Amino acid sequence: MVQHAEVRDGEEPSAPPARPRWFPVAAWVLTLAGLAVSAYLTVAHYQKEALVCTTTSTVDCHSVTTSKYSELLGIPLPLLGLAFFVGFAVLITPAALRSDAPAFRWGRLGSVCVGLLFVVYLVTAELAILHKICLWCTAVHIVTILLFVLVLFDEFRRIGHVD
Repeated sequence: MVQHAEVRDGEEPSAPPARPRWFPVAAWVLTLAGLAVSAYLTVAHYQKEALVCTTTSTVDCHSVTTSKYSELLGIPLPLLGLAFFVGFAVLITPAALRSDAPAFRWGRLGSVCVGLLFVVYLVTAELAILHKICLWCTAVHIVTILLFVLVLFDEFRRIGHVD
């Protein structure tokens, strides 16, 4: 149960505790890693010979990245991943993190929730339908899950403080 500080008439509610210094560093490291892998997978989508991946009976990046599940409405999923990480980078700029504008806060939360839904969809397609795993895709999935956890941590930090 979340406890909120009681605000008396004429008093301003107290500010949430300061964001830990490691938060933006972790967010940027994860975002840049996701951006790099998504950029690589986008190039590999258009230049099939650029994809480097071990192929076993289960690990087969080529089968995953060329399947019908690798596009959404004709848009390559790596391109959507690239857009996600570029957009998230905007939401974690120093100005955006300092801003009290709800659009940045809800943008971060909404984007990682959508990202997590894509991860669930893609992992389901990989494991339950294709019976193949793409290690590059898994890297993006892990980064997205970690960003989701990081943003949730930040939200709980904001709403969970008690005066």
